[in-house]
Amino acid sequence: LRGDQAMSTLFGHVKGAFTGAQNERAGLMKSANKGVLFLDEIGELGPDEQAMCLRAIEEKRFLPVGADQDVTSDFQLLAGNNRDLSIGVKEGKFREDLFARLNLWTFQLPALRDRKEDIEPNLEFELRRFSEREGQNATFNKEARDLYLRFAVAPEATWRANFRDLSASVTRMATLAPLGRINEETVRDEIDRLTVLWRAGAAQFGDGERILSEILDPDRRNRIDMF
Repeated sequence: LRGDQAMSTLFGHVKGAFTGAQNERAGLMKSANKGVLFLDEIGELGPDEQAMCLRAIEEKRFLPVGADQDVTSDFQLLAGNNRDLSIGVKEGKFREDLFARLNLWTFQLPALRDRKEDIEPNLEFELRRFSEREGQNATFNKEARDLYLRFAVAPEATWRANFRDLSASVTRMATLAPLGRINEETVRDEIDRLTVLWRAGAAQFGDGERILSEILDPDRRNRIDMF
């Protein structure tokens, strides 16, 4: 979040503070009074938002967008980020004083590739979530499930986007499964798709065709839908 949207979301705004601000908004920090506020990807905040966040933590008060009087809020802040904030400090992208405030307790969550024992139970969870969201059931047959899990815990399964990769993978298979039954063919196509995505990494689009041709035969390559 950056700019007016981030300011409004975090600190609230008064009516008429900016175009489209037709009503007053409390904001997350005010709403978290006497409670706990979790901010994910806090490293994405811009310099202005970081400065206001620091003041809110230290003084328990802040200025909503368009307001001329502070509001107060006493809350505990938990923050998450997908990369080490100390690197952002060294690069000049994150305030050192805010980092010092946040760094009272630090917990590093291992990547999914480093805790592959979590894949199997979350596979079932993602299937249930798909069923609840889409209103249709999807299940693996035994052979397909075993095939997918063997791949999922293998060294070549890097799970670059962690649980987002797993969730997207299950959604694709459940959506494409014939009559809601995920079979071995569906799993093999998904394994091919994930392999291509992970090998491509941050490569330019033009390299994708080359990578596909290296690891897949023409028939399987033509069957992949890279949505």
